[in-house]
Amino acid sequence: MIKFKKKNLSSSSKKWLQRQHNDHYVLEAKKLGYRSRAVFKLEEINKKYKFLNKDLNVLDLGSAPGSWSQYLKKKNINNIIAIDILKMEPILDVTFIQGDFLENDIKEKIKQKYSKGVDLILSDIAVNTTGSKNTDSFKTNSICLDVLSFSKEMLSKKGKILSKYFNGELDKEIISFAKKNYLKHKIIKPKTSRKDSKEMYILCEN
Repeated sequence: MIKFKKKNLSSSSKKWLQRQHNDHYVLEAKKLGYRSRAVFKLEEINKKYKFLNKDLNVLDLGSAPGSWSQYLKKKNINNIIAIDILKMEPILDVTFIQGDFLENDIKEKIKQKYSKGVDLILSDIAVNTTGSKNTDSFKTNSICLDVLSFSKEMLSKKGKILSKYFNGELDKEIISFAKKNYLKHKIIKPKTSRKDSKEMYILCEN
């Protein structure tokens, strides 16, 4: 186990670095050339529910640093738009748009490329943690509700959406929205999530 004792690092930074260096999935992601451990959550969920196929067009929201788009490419999916407010290093044949997915000009770009709607929307968006679980849940789950609402406008007739949310504030509202607006929905807790994480995923079918 690697420990960090640098005086110029805060205790939270030391814990984060230590966790990263001792995390099996972080090490495995580096070994396989993926940009983050998040890839294994998508892989696990897809193995169980089998919603990825090469004929889909896909929207990867909150895409940076890009491991989910990398995995989509591995599954021979070539029609991908990745969107994030942060910069993302290019991935071959992935169209990256930097900005907020809720902005009208970005919505228009998506509609121009996917005129019949989006087959699959993926969102792994979570806000930077503040230390307050209630605050973190509220902020991240507010975004999840935005993603679900956005998907109603963008999905094709048989489209699906997979979005992250946190156990806590507004999680009941997320499930309620899914029940009212989608034909089917499933609540998923990946085994590949960190043990102390409150993250969950909701998979909805139009």
